[in-house]
Formats: sequence, C-alpha cells, structure tokens
Amino acid sequence: MNRTTRLALAVGLGLAFVVWQANQDPGRLFAVVLALVAVGYAFAPVLRDGIAD
Repeated sequence: MNRTTRLALAVGLGLAFVVWQANQDPGRLFAVVLALVAVGYAFAPVLRDGIAD
C-alpha cells in the first residue's frame, strides 16, 4: 500500500468516526471535531513530509 492510499484511508476513517459520533450524540460533535483538528495539527508535518518524498 503506497503513502497516498494510506493517507486517504486515514482521512476516511477520521471522517467516518466524526459521522458516527455525530449520530451517537450530536452534542459531542464539536468536541470530536476539535480533537480531530488537534491531532491533524500534530501530524501535519509528518503528512507534509510524507507527501513531499
């Protein structure tokens, strides 16, 4: 599996998690989105460098 496929899979799983949480309890959606954004910012340099290779 190449990097692009892994990145697309990771983004898809993240979006699926957000949708699932929103269906469970709409009040949690904001907290889940904030958590995913924080993780995204933490891993942004890793993803950027992985794509740049």
